[in-house]
Amino acid sequence: MRKHFPIAVAVLAVFHSTALVGQVSRGGLPPGYTGKATLSDMPVVTVEKPGLAGYTNPQPKAVPPRVGVNIPVTISFSEAGQWQDRDICRLMVRAPGALAVGLYYSDFVIPEGGRLFIYNTEQTYYIGAFDAASNRDGGKFATELIPGEEVILEYTGPRDERNRPRILINEVLYAFQNLGPLMPGRGFGDAGPCEVNINCSEGDNWKNEKRGVARVLVKDGGSSFWCSGSLINNVRRDSLPYFLTANHCGPNATAGDYAQWIFYFNYEAPGCDEPLQDPGSNTISGSSLIARGVNDPPAGSDFKLLLLDEELPFHYNPYFNGWNRSNAPAISGVGIHHPQGDVKKISTFTQEATSTAYNGSSPQGDEKYWRVTWESTNHGHGVTEGGSSGSPLFDNHHRIVGTLTGGAASCQNPTAPDYYGKIWYSWESNGSSSAFQLHPWLDPDNAGVTELEGFGYGDMLISAFIADTNEIALGSVVNFQDLSSGKPDSWEWYFEGGAPYRSSVRVPGEITYAVAGIYDVRLVVGKGTHTDTLVKKDYIKVKARIYPNPATSWFYLDLGNEPAGGVRVCINDLHGNLVYEWRQDDKVAGRRRIVLPFLRKGMYIVEYTLNGDVLPPAKLIIE
Repeated sequence: MRKHFPIAVAVLAVFHSTALVGQVSRGGLPPGYTGKATLSDMPVVTVEKPGLAGYTNPQPKAVPPRVGVNIPVTISFSEAGQWQDRDICRLMVRAPGALAVGLYYSDFVIPEGGRLFIYNTEQTYYIGAFDAASNRDGGKFATELIPGEEVILEYTGPRDERNRPRILINEVLYAFQNLGPLMPGRGFGDAGPCEVNINCSEGDNWKNEKRGVARVLVKDGGSSFWCSGSLINNVRRDSLPYFLTANHCGPNATAGDYAQWIFYFNYEAPGCDEPLQDPGSNTISGSSLIARGVNDPPAGSDFKLLLLDEELPFHYNPYFNGWNRSNAPAISGVGIHHPQGDVKKISTFTQEATSTAYNGSSPQGDEKYWRVTWESTNHGHGVTEGGSSGSPLFDNHHRIVGTLTGGAASCQNPTAPDYYGKIWYSWESNGSSSAFQLHPWLDPDNAGVTELEGFGYGDMLISAFIADTNEIALGSVVNFQDLSSGKPDSWEWYFEGGAPYRSSVRVPGEITYAVAGIYDVRLVVGKGTHTDTLVKKDYIKVKARIYPNPATSWFYLDLGNEPAGGVRVCINDLHGNLVYEWRQDDKVAGRRRIVLPFLRKGMYIVEYTLNGDVLPPAKLIIE
């Protein structure tokens, strides 16, 4: 499968003069982010503070920590906002008493040329610009938490009634807990004191695997929660952004909810010490449910497989973690996770994992879980907490063997066990349908692979090439340059319409095109048993030859030596007016003499199609 990577630029968000990375967007600075946008400059929509009774009670680890309550609203930005000079529209959304505010959209369409920013009134944090590239099929969208009780939406774009943005906010996330003491709205600093930051020495051998683990802001109906999970590789190694987490993370989430989940990658302390301020992250919004296990742990392995709505940009430096679906216990390994939604942590086990039922609650033979106990290490005694749910358990070969459901381990009881649903059971034992199995998605071609290594973009085998020119005259030659990455050791070129047609060397030499037309070029690169293919459709355009030029009352149209059919020639003046048309539906080859009607002296544009393909136009001078 051909890989496509969208070009995206991460926005910089400012906190205490430190740059933070916000949601995937196009960058830039909001026009009002200069202190000039005051409360009097814009209308304000205030949402009512929700009743929070019962929401703050302590929850077991198997229940993801609640971030806040989603308040239903109907806010049309274009109607409620205030349009000002320079085609700027602003609107403030206020949630009195909230620690942070998140926005969910039932319709989110930015027209070409438009840009949307979102920032807090203290102007310490912003995200954007979001533009037409941010639009999603179905219109659903979500933007990450902004610290504070007030957020400003600021749009810039042409003030065109027919081309205004469609930004309909249908829910406001009123965040009130599990958000951290130092920077409300992020979960920063909430983990227990025994936890070990991923960039301590304990994580030195796990620098690849950590890149796939992300914090997840889960939307499940009227509430939002923290969970963890990981990108996961498939046997095709085609970079499909599959994401593995636990089914109890949003067990009742709808398709609309999944479309508004937010995934925070690279949310980690830069070093071993606890950072003094939030380090920022890279986020992706939106996913769809692919498969899931049974939610009740004794009845299933509690996995959930998602597909992110967009592929990870290169600058996110993602890693698609490998897996082991055997039922052999890992002799050691780690868990990588986001306890309480905090920065990324690592927990270490050195005693062999034990095959068991969840919490030992089922008879022998119903062993769907790995039981692990954590060890004290140089910088703490890493455990798991609420928010770690769905995070991967890695074996000593750096492959995922399970996903966290729950357990009793904590900073107060660090040697108590935790339980991870087995990849072995999730593979095809939760049910007979593909909706309850990992197998159809991670091994779609039934290769029978038991273990699969992970890979990152830097390790990927990617076919790529470029031509020194792709628009040539009849009979000219083209030189191609291989730009493939991943250190391929074999090359197979296919040049439609070219001579030679095929080449098996990295530098194929000069390729001659002797027949007018539009042609594909294909390059298959290989490395061991892996291959990747790139086809550039309609890449080489070979123009017919027109002579003599200048002409008087006739000229030759030379199409080359092979028969071609469906030739149509249109001669236009410089104003685009058609002055003469010549057509032949039968196959022709070589040159055709085209007799012209009386035309004034001057320059004309000759447009022609061959077999339905529109070839590059040529200039014709009449003397």
